[in-house]
Amino acid sequence: MASPMLAVNPKFILRNYLAQIAIEAACNQRDFSEVNRLLSLLSKPFDEQPEMQNYAAPPPESAQHILVSCSS
Repeated sequence: MASPMLAVNPKFILRNYLAQIAIEAACNQRDFSEVNRLLSLLSKPFDEQPEMQNYAAPPPESAQHILVSCSS
């Protein structure tokens, strides 16, 4: 039986550095493959997706400086 925590905590979340990578590829190279990959991944954030394990890892040190503003 699955843990109750697994039912309410997604394994995969959109992290700032992942969004930034996808945005840069889309804007600079017109390569939307990472945007599509993230969309697919995040459409099932509670599911085990072994081929996407690296997206569940903590952000690398190099991504610690990325900040997002929610102002509009």
